[in-house]
Amino acid sequence: MIRDDYEERNYLWTGDLDVSSFASDDCTFTDPTLSFAGVDKYIENVGNLVPVIDFLLGEARECRSELLEIRLNDNESYVETRWNMVGRFDRLPWRPQIDVVGRTQFRYEDEGGVVRVRFYDEEWEVPAGLALLQLVTPAGTIPNSTQETDGWQ
Repeated sequence: MIRDDYEERNYLWTGDLDVSSFASDDCTFTDPTLSFAGVDKYIENVGNLVPVIDFLLGEARECRSELLEIRLNDNESYVETRWNMVGRFDRLPWRPQIDVVGRTQFRYEDEGGVVRVRFYDEEWEVPAGLALLQLVTPAGTIPNSTQETDGWQ
């Protein structure tokens, strides 16, 4: 399911995240720019953001959600992914490229044999300000990660 979110649905760009196993009312979503609770709020936020992203990408829609790693930590009840989000905004005259490496933890609870994601925590390997600066600078100017990747944990 999680692998498909990246590889088939390109969810970092489309918002098409399979939330069927998320706790609907009290799942908390966080990323470096905001935090909110509830699947309905996620759907609302994505519904507001995706049309803007689609417009900026232009007809070529050059964007991808590349899954770099995925692993399960059953002892601490989470699945963690490491990914690279890359896309070019062709509708802007300077054609900036977003290129961010990040990690997402899907923390879950077993509710009598039914697993529910309770916390979606996304982190970027660059400060949010640098990632957003990519919008106003030529492609490749800002690094996509400032962290070492050897022995990723």
